[in-house]
Amino acid sequence: MPESDSASYKDSSTVAKEIDALNDFRPHPLCLGGWLQTISVKWMKPQLDLESRADAVAVSIPDDHTPPDEMSGFYFPATDNKADNPLVTIFHGMGGHALSRYMRSAGERLNANGYDVLLWNHRGAGRSASKCARFHHPGLTADVCHLTEYLKEERPEWTRNGLACIAFSLGANLLLKYLAESGSNSNFDAAVSVSAPLDMEITSQNLQTGSNRVFDQYLLHKQCDELLRSSAELTDNERATLSSVSSVWELDDQFTGPRFGYEGAKDYYAENSAIDSLQQIRTPTLLLHAKDDPVVAPEVFEGIDWDGNESLHPMLCESGGHTGFLGHDRRRWHETAAIAFLDSTL
Repeated sequence: MPESDSASYKDSSTVAKEIDALNDFRPHPLCLGGWLQTISVKWMKPQLDLESRADAVAVSIPDDHTPPDEMSGFYFPATDNKADNPLVTIFHGMGGHALSRYMRSAGERLNANGYDVLLWNHRGAGRSASKCARFHHPGLTADVCHLTEYLKEERPEWTRNGLACIAFSLGANLLLKYLAESGSNSNFDAAVSVSAPLDMEITSQNLQTGSNRVFDQYLLHKQCDELLRSSAELTDNERATLSSVSSVWELDDQFTGPRFGYEGAKDYYAENSAIDSLQQIRTPTLLLHAKDDPVVAPEVFEGIDWDGNESLHPMLCESGGHTGFLGHDRRRWHETAAIAFLDSTL
């Protein structure tokens, strides 16, 4: 494969050779720049849904609380029956859920390429909302442990060929934290991170600058809607706080951080950002990011010793926005990249 201009973490030709059949990202000519790339997710029209797939299986997994929260997801077997591929779990980002368009789009592409998929709702998101009194956050790796152990023990027919994961945005931070904490004992055989906010403090600050405030408000409202669900265990003061915060930073400083025992946003971000634990990852992991991402500043990825860990395969594209990557061929390049990486690695 030719040397790639879009890989700037490691030597570009090295990254290219590690991932067979992966070409550079070329944005769609009508979707240039980070803003358009980011909002292009609204143009997705995936065909994958529960109504059209009679073979889909709804999954509900109770946790060990009393009474238990029940997290949920949807299993879709491959439509192109290619042997020996692992099950791919897919994690959504902040304010998303298992059936978000970008989740179903990724699941559809994977299915067509011979991969079974599990589209997963984090605790309290999507159809988990009505059965979860508690909350998730991007450092709550116990939930990932619970999910992967359940799949391996209770669904061996799904995981007989192994288990992989693709995660978006804040869900990708959760994935990377899990991979780092589990090290060589990870239940995933390979992983793909798309637009991960490796340093949540820098990301939250970046959301408060210039036109990025639009995304800050969008993410804030999506998250507050999820947190204020009727099943949530909240005090009157917490509900008042959620109704009054005006930025993602304020949300994490006044609610999320204190709720999980941290003094505020800075303490919460420092403890749960993946950036300081990347060198502990032992699972082959592809990290995709765009320089024009209006949510996660590219500076987050600078200064990391990527060459110090052969398990990490980071690629920085000139464009792509935040989880956008709408290519010249009208396909999502991150989906193509993820499939190429999984095929090459596994």
